[in-house]
Amino acid sequence: MAKSKKEKEQELSLFQRVSKKVRIVVVNAESFEEKRHFTLSPLNAVVLLSFFTILIIVGTYLLIAYTPLKQSIPGMPDISSELKLRKIDLENIQYLEKVKHQSNIEELYYQNLIAILNDEVPSNPTSQDSAYNRDSTDYAIMDFSTSEKDSILRAKIDLREKYELHDKEGNVSQNDDMKGVFFFTPINGSVSASFNLKEGHFGVDVVAPKDEAVMATLDGTVVFNAWTPENGHIIYLQHNYNLISVYKHNAFVLKKVGEFIEAGEPIAIIGNSGRLSTGPHLHFELWHKGTALNPEDYMRFN
Repeated sequence: MAKSKKEKEQELSLFQRVSKKVRIVVVNAESFEEKRHFTLSPLNAVVLLSFFTILIIVGTYLLIAYTPLKQSIPGMPDISSELKLRKIDLENIQYLEKVKHQSNIEELYYQNLIAILNDEVPSNPTSQDSAYNRDSTDYAIMDFSTSEKDSILRAKIDLREKYELHDKEGNVSQNDDMKGVFFFTPINGSVSASFNLKEGHFGVDVVAPKDEAVMATLDGTVVFNAWTPENGHIIYLQHNYNLISVYKHNAFVLKKVGEFIEAGEPIAIIGNSGRLSTGPHLHFELWHKGTALNPEDYMRFN
């Protein structure tokens, strides 16, 4: 007995059934004229539908993820706001670290100052190469080798040492503990502020031309070399007779801690560094056994 068409279709496998093609015809409703036809299987229809569904999903994701449309959707994070907050946090962290380092520098400065005034050598002195060195000039690439101008300056200094250091007016000490000590004037200029213990001004301010060299007042050793917010670039020299000389507000310092310096040897360049400075000048202090001395009692600045 012959099987019917329906029974034959039931005997086909699932793949064969979904792969079986059908013809879809588009006809004119009035004339029944065939306009277009498509040959399609159920499997083809599922594949095409899946493809377009995936395409729509991917396109929607890209549109939301990489366009400003994302910010208009409730609950979605605002990337620009997050970046701004991260930038603010980073700036705050950097500022706090800067304040912390500056506080450490100031604390070390005062600790070393007390040690120096007590005739002790400060420990762990801060180098002028600190990260908080405010002078933007790269002095490492500058040539400090002796030139013709340097030789002329050295000759002038030697001449001043020879003829100026010989009596009271020529910078000889009048202190009984320092008899025979001859002081070299660190810089020639006009005294804009004199020594005044009552007002807490423990030295003299000397105004001099720009880029003038600051010289050591006596033979000695560099015991402190740093930059502080108030006094800028500073350098301390330890001398014999329990003397310490202090030089502040320099543009930059030429010597390092531990170097031995001869009297009249350039140790810095006059400058205007530090908040307490109102113009290019040298603030010079002289200490003896922890007591501030008036430099004008021992040397002339003009």
